[in-house]
Amino acid sequence: MLRFKPFKLAFGMLMLAGLAFVASDQLSAIKIARLETRIGDLEREMTELKLYAERITAARRVAQVNVMEQRPGDDANGPVTVMRWQQIGSDGELGLPEIIEIRGTQAYFEALVIKFDYDLIGEADSGETNLALFKRTFGDYQAPITGYRLDQTAPTFSTATAQEYARHKNIWERFWALTTDGELAKTLGVRVAQIEAPSVKVEPGQVWEIALDAAGGLNLKLLATDGPAVQPDVVSLNDAT
Repeated sequence: MLRFKPFKLAFGMLMLAGLAFVASDQLSAIKIARLETRIGDLEREMTELKLYAERITAARRVAQVNVMEQRPGDDANGPVTVMRWQQIGSDGELGLPEIIEIRGTQAYFEALVIKFDYDLIGEADSGETNLALFKRTFGDYQAPITGYRLDQTAPTFSTATAQEYARHKNIWERFWALTTDGELAKTLGVRVAQIEAPSVKVEPGQVWEIALDAAGGLNLKLLATDGPAVQPDVVSLNDAT
């Protein structure tokens, strides 16, 4: 019987090695499964972060301005600039045109702006974005109060549901309170409430777009130009005294 012991010993060691290999293989499979799960989680987190960043940095067109004409003016009042103003709906469609005149060659476009908290805008289910309600436009040769009042019945942000409409209507009605009441702003998810009036020097033939950043403010961008149609004799403000 003794002669079988070496064989039994060798066989036992082989079995132990096999069991160790199987156990090691099973542990490796468990580790791989855990790693694959973690990789999947990281990929989902990266996708969510990318979508969050896209929502935060998005922008939408809210108005278009076509500069039609510029006429010379007297030393006191300066040149006259004629423009066609159109607000843009959330569907991207141009609204009814307004023909406006301002004094000067530098145009200002004034609007009430509501900026929501970043996290509110970044959430996938919130559908929130900053709001702008245009008030007036004026030139560099006139006081803002004498500017052209823009149509406020054509808002640049149309809501999809009655609930959203009611929420934004409530926010606009409390605009001035939101500029000073931090607790109210926090309750409504508002980060900033203020008036913005971006401005550019304009020439006939130019087409400008006004865009609203999802988490920022208003921006002006030149879309096209076919060259000036009428060049005024521009008088500087310093010379008009």
